[in-house]
Amino acid sequence: MRAIISHQNLDFDGLASMVACSKLYPNSSMFFTGKISEEVKRFVSLYKNVLPIKQAGKLSLDEVQELFIVDVNTSNRIGKFKDLIHKSVPITIIDHHTINTNSIDRATKTILPYGACTTILVKEIEEKNVTISEFEATLFALGIYSDTNCLTFTNTIYQDAEAVAFLLKNGANLLIVNEFLSVNLDEEQDQLFTSLLVNLETLDIKGYEVSLAVFKGDSFIGDLGTMCEKIMEIKSSDAVLLIVEMENRCYIVGRSSADEINIPYLLEDFGGAGHPKAGSATIKGGNINDIKSSMLNILNDKIKPQLVAKEIMSHPVKTVFEEMTVEEVNKIMFRYGHTGMPVVKDNQLIGIISRTDIDKAIIHGLAHAPVKGFMTRNVKTIDLNTTISEINELLIKHNIGRLPVVDNGKIVGIVTRTDALKVLYGKNVPKWYKKTYNDVIEDKDCKELLKKLPKEIYDILDKAGDVGDRLNEKVYVVGGFVRDLFLNVENWDIDLVVEGDGIAFAIELNKELKGNTKLYKEFGTGMLELENGKTIDIVTARREYYEYPAALPKVEKSTIWSDLFRRDFTINCMAIQLNKDNQGKLIDYFGGFTDLKNKRIRVLYNLSFIEDPTRIFRAIRFLARYNFSLDEETKSFMEQALGENMLSKLSNDRIKEELVYILKEKSLSESLRLMQDLRILSSINNNLNISNEIIDKINSIKSYQDQFKDIFKDINIVLVKVMILLSEVEAEAINGLLDLFCVNKEIRSKIYNGLISKSKVYELLVEEDLDKYCLYQSLHTLSREAILFYYIDSDNAYIRHYLMFYTLNLQNKNISITGEDLKQLNIKPGPIYKDILDYVLEAKIKGLVYSYEDELALAKKHYKALKGEKNV
Repeated sequence: MRAIISHQNLDFDGLASMVACSKLYPNSSMFFTGKISEEVKRFVSLYKNVLPIKQAGKLSLDEVQELFIVDVNTSNRIGKFKDLIHKSVPITIIDHHTINTNSIDRATKTILPYGACTTILVKEIEEKNVTISEFEATLFALGIYSDTNCLTFTNTIYQDAEAVAFLLKNGANLLIVNEFLSVNLDEEQDQLFTSLLVNLETLDIKGYEVSLAVFKGDSFIGDLGTMCEKIMEIKSSDAVLLIVEMENRCYIVGRSSADEINIPYLLEDFGGAGHPKAGSATIKGGNINDIKSSMLNILNDKIKPQLVAKEIMSHPVKTVFEEMTVEEVNKIMFRYGHTGMPVVKDNQLIGIISRTDIDKAIIHGLAHAPVKGFMTRNVKTIDLNTTISEINELLIKHNIGRLPVVDNGKIVGIVTRTDALKVLYGKNVPKWYKKTYNDVIEDKDCKELLKKLPKEIYDILDKAGDVGDRLNEKVYVVGGFVRDLFLNVENWDIDLVVEGDGIAFAIELNKELKGNTKLYKEFGTGMLELENGKTIDIVTARREYYEYPAALPKVEKSTIWSDLFRRDFTINCMAIQLNKDNQGKLIDYFGGFTDLKNKRIRVLYNLSFIEDPTRIFRAIRFLARYNFSLDEETKSFMEQALGENMLSKLSNDRIKEELVYILKEKSLSESLRLMQDLRILSSINNNLNISNEIIDKINSIKSYQDQFKDIFKDINIVLVKVMILLSEVEAEAINGLLDLFCVNKEIRSKIYNGLISKSKVYELLVEEDLDKYCLYQSLHTLSREAILFYYIDSDNAYIRHYLMFYTLNLQNKNISITGEDLKQLNIKPGPIYKDILDYVLEAKIKGLVYSYEDELALAKKHYKALKGEKNV
C-alpha cells in the first residue's frame, strides 16, 4: 500500500497537500497522524464524503510499502509512522519548511521555499495536466491562502500567486475559502483566549517586544495558532509565544512579525518546526514552568540585538554654519546630493535646513540671506545606542527624513529614512526603493568565477587582495571588469578601488608585480604598467560632485559606496572584494546584477545626464554593444537632458572623444539608429541627420572588410565610417562637422579630400573606356580609406569596376628610376625632372614600359625630345 500523511495537529495546508499528492500518485491511501485543528475538523466533517482520509490508529505499518510525507520533514511530528524511518520502505518528502536536525535523512526530498506546501504540488499538477474538480481547486486554494495569510506573509513568492490563479481558473470557490479562513472562537476557546491575555507578559528582549503567556488547563482546546495571531494583532508585539499545558502535553505556539525573530529556530530545542514567522512544538509530559524558564534563556541567547544608530549612521556628517547664505548651502546640497543638512554653531547642533526650505527661500529672492533664518530649530535627535525600532518610530511619528546622532552635544553621525528602510526591509525592500538603493539582491559569491579567469589576471587580483590585507585596507575590482566577468567577456581593463591610500597601495602592489608606476598624488590615483604592456588603474575610493551642469567633476576621498555611486550606470557600479576573508564578495548597492540579467541600462539618479551629458553617448554604446534596452525612467531623464540642450554645454573635444569611442564599436549601425531615434545627432549639429541608407552602408562595412581583407588590410576603418556618416552633408558644412570627429590634421585631410572629391571622381568613373592613366590621376592622391568608402557608397557598376581595377592593378604602380638616375644622364636638375618622371610613370601605367632599363631609355628619349633632338 502507498500511504500519504502529513503532520500532527493538521492545518489546511497539510490537508490540501495530502489531497494534491493523491492526485499525482493515484491508488494511494491518506491517513491522519494525530489530532487535527478545529477549523480543519469542521471542514472534514462537512466534506467527509469526498475526503477519503482514514485514522492511522488501526493501520498495521507492515501494510505500507511506500510512504509520502507532505508539509513536514521531521520524524517527531508524524505519529506512529516514524517507526517506518528505520525500515526499508521508500520515503518521499514534499515540503516548504527549512530542514532541521530532526529531518528524515534517508528520504527523497523536494524542499522548495514556497509560501505553502500546496503550491509545490499544484504547480506539478498544472505541469502534468492532471484534472482536478472544483472542490479540489477550492481546497487547494484554502491551503495556500491559509499558510500565506491570503498571499500577504513575507515568505510568499510569485509561484504561490500563480498557483492560486490556476486554481481560480479551475473553479475554486472563494466564498468557501473565506468562510473557513474567518475563524470564530467558541465559548471554551474564548475562555482560554481571555486567560492567555490575562497571563500575558511583555518582555524587552534586546530591543524587541516579545509577549509571552503560560496557562495550564485540563482538557484539550484547539486553535492556539489563531489565538496567537489575535494576540499579536492586539498587542502589536514583535513576537508572541504561548505555552499551554493540556492533557499531559505542553504545546508551544509562536508568531513573529520581525525577520530577526525566527520561530522555528527558537523552538528547535523543543523539537518544533514551522515557517520563519510561525511555528509550534509539542512536548509530551512537559512542565510549563520549566519550559517557560528554558524559553526565556533561549530568547536571550537566540535573538540577536537590534541594530543601533552607531551601526547604521552615515559619518562624518557634512554640516553647514548658521551664517552661510542660502545660495552657499544650495551649492553644497547640489554638490553632495543631500536633501537636508544639519546647521551647527561652535560644533553644537542648532538646527536642520531642508531642500524644501532652500528652494522656497530662493523662489522668494532670498538667496543672499543667512540660512539660520530658514532652518528648523526644534531638531529631533538620537544617541549612538538608539535602536532601529525607536528610529523608525521617530521618523514616522514626526514625518522627518533624517535624525542627527548626537554624543556629548556634538553631532557624530546622521541616520536617514533611507538608512532605516535598508535595515528594516533588507532584501524585501519595496520596488520603488530597490530601484535606487539596494544591497546585493542575490547573495552572490564570485570567488569561483574569479578563479576561472586567465591565470595572469587572477594572479594580479589575488596579489591585490594580499596587499590590501597587509595594509589593512579594503580593496575591490570595480566597473566594466565586473560587468564583463558576468557576461563572460574577457577584459584586461582592471580598475582597483582602495578604501584608504591608493598611492601607498599602488607602490606596494608594484613590488609584487614588478612593473612601472605612474602616480598622481593630487588625485590619489596611480597606474601600473606591466611587462606585457597591460595597465592597472588604482584609485582611492572617492566621490565626485559637479559644480554646475556639464562641468568636469571635482573629487574627494570617500567609501566604496560613494565611489560606485559616482559612476554612470548600474551595470558599471558593481565591485568584487579581493581581501582574503571576503574574496569574491559582490558589492552591488544599486541592483546592477539584476539589470545585467534583465539586459537593462539604468542610471542611478535623475540628474545623471544633466551633471554629465557624455553619459548619453555611453548609454548608447552599451545599449548597442550588448543589445540591451533602456530603462523607461532613464529614457525620460535622457530626453529631459536633450530637451534642455545639455549637449551644447559640452566642448567639441569631449563630444569628439565620445563619438570616436562609438565609431570604434562593432555595433555602430545600431548606435546610430538609437541616436537618430533619440535625436541625439541633431542635438549636436543640425547637419547631422543620418538616413537609413547611411546606416545600412555602415552595417555593410564588415562584409566588405571580409571580402577584401587582403586588399584593404591595415587601413583605418574609422575614417571610412566617418566618410559614410558625412556623405550626405553639404560641402560647406563638412569642415564644421570634422571638428567633431578628427583628432589630427592628417586624418582631417584624408576625410575632407575623400568627401570633396567624391562627385568629381564619380563623374569621371562612369565613362566606358576610361584611360588607365586618367583613372590613376583621379585616385592616386586619395587615401585607401576613401577608395573603400567610394566602393561602399556607390552602387554604379562602372564606378565599382574602376575602383577595384585601380586598387588591384594601379594603386601600387611606381617607377624605378629616380632623380639620381637623371643626374647620371647629365640632365641638369630643375622642373624638367618632374616632366620626365611623370612621362615615364604614365608610360608604365599604360603598359608601355616594364623594366628599369625600359624606364631609363624612355627617360633619355623624352629628354631629347624636350630639347628638340631627334636622335639618341
